[in-house]
Amino acid sequence: MDKDAYKEFNGGVTAENVEQWKKQHGKVFCIEVEDGDDLHKGYFRRPSIDIMAAVTKLSKTDEVKSGKTLFDGCWLGGSEPLRQDSVLFLTCLQQLNVLLTSATGRVKNL
Repeated sequence: MDKDAYKEFNGGVTAENVEQWKKQHGKVFCIEVEDGDDLHKGYFRRPSIDIMAAVTKLSKTDEVKSGKTLFDGCWLGGSEPLRQDSVLFLTCLQQLNVLLTSATGRVKNL
């Protein structure tokens, strides 16, 4: 579907909000979730080490709580249905997990 045909929900986030978040957190990411004619946007930062520690600990016993901890710990703002609707939440969480593997590294033998 053409993006112009969507009804967009971003929780009232402005370009100024995004710039402020970038100054505060460094990288900021927008995750878009399509639901019929609706386009929901959520804004996230990279997780801190403390958040990752909590996510790792919870993932051993409750993957949903682990995912919610990651989501809430990285959430900056956006469409509230992303937090409240389980289908939208899980779709957004899948993309948030992609963020965790977005950096690459390499080892060089010296």
